[in-house]
Amino acid sequence: MSECRFITECANANKSCYKCFDYNMYSSKKERVPLRARSLTNKQKKSGIDFENRGTKQYNSAIKQSKDAARRQIASGALHFALGDMITEEDLTASLAEFKERGSKDAKGSKQITIKKEWLDGIKEEAHNMGKDYYYLPFSFKGSDTDYVAMEYEMLLSYVQTIQMLVEQNKILQERG
Repeated sequence: MSECRFITECANANKSCYKCFDYNMYSSKKERVPLRARSLTNKQKKSGIDFENRGTKQYNSAIKQSKDAARRQIASGALHFALGDMITEEDLTASLAEFKERGSKDAKGSKQITIKKEWLDGIKEEAHNMGKDYYYLPFSFKGSDTDYVAMEYEMLLSYVQTIQMLVEQNKILQERG
């Protein structure tokens, strides 16, 4: 073993030396490269930002107020004090949203998206940290004009109750009027 001139360079040193004859078990040491996170290309980042901007604009036009109630978070929610992708500031339904746009296809070629529980858990925690009762995950398929939303069913029911309460209040005000 100590006679081998490759002992410091061999990946099999001290493992297979007793079987090695004429350096037939020699294997060079592989350089370890740490795993890196897959970074998004500028085109992918821009596509996600476009979806966030489109969603924020749609939200603001849906509520038809003189001021914008929704705004896109700076750095797409990457900063500890500005979480989520979009934040809204209404009195009754202030919320936080995390936008996801994907373009993958299944084996049959159908467009699909996987909604990860960690996304929903993450936006729930971020909403809590930002003092928001409502949170949801708008998602879209790349190249599609239709947007969807994932949220807890209880939260949807809360929205429905809020709408129903406002409708009832509106009826009472109209009767008085």
